Amino acid sequence: MDKCLFAFAFGLLMLGGCSARVVTVPPGPLIRVEGQPVSIRCDVKEYTGPSEQDFEWNMLKDAKGQKTKIISSFDSRYSDQTYSKRVASGDISVVRLQDNEVELKIAEVKLTDAGFYECQTPSTDYVISGNYMAQVQLT
Repeated sequence: MDKCLFAFAFGLLMLGGCSARVVTVPPGPLIRVEGQPVSIRCDVKEYTGPSEQDFEWNMLKDAKGQKTKIISSFDSRYSDQTYSKRVASGDISVVRLQDNEVELKIAEVKLTDAGFYECQTPSTDYVISGNYMAQVQLT
């Protein structure tokens, strides 16, 4: 009986390991023109849990720098104070395109918006596997 239980548990582990969460953003770098709008899409595939996934956007001045919270698809208090006014005014927003896809929108890009934009999806997976964030550079 113990062998059957072990085989069942191993089988579940292997099933969970067959798929891996994949978060993607467009290849970069993306070119910005000051004062113009910018949109950056992000999607997640190969995940478990609810069909509607949550997303968080962060910004880093360099690829490995400190993250600054921009906006979340599920937490209205997520934004760092450096972005909260722009989020409140609608200059920065996140739009859900599908259950597994969102778009970060900046209505009027500023010089200070240059950096690395990170899209992150909080885990709903039964097994931690794959990538839960992706970055793209806005120059």
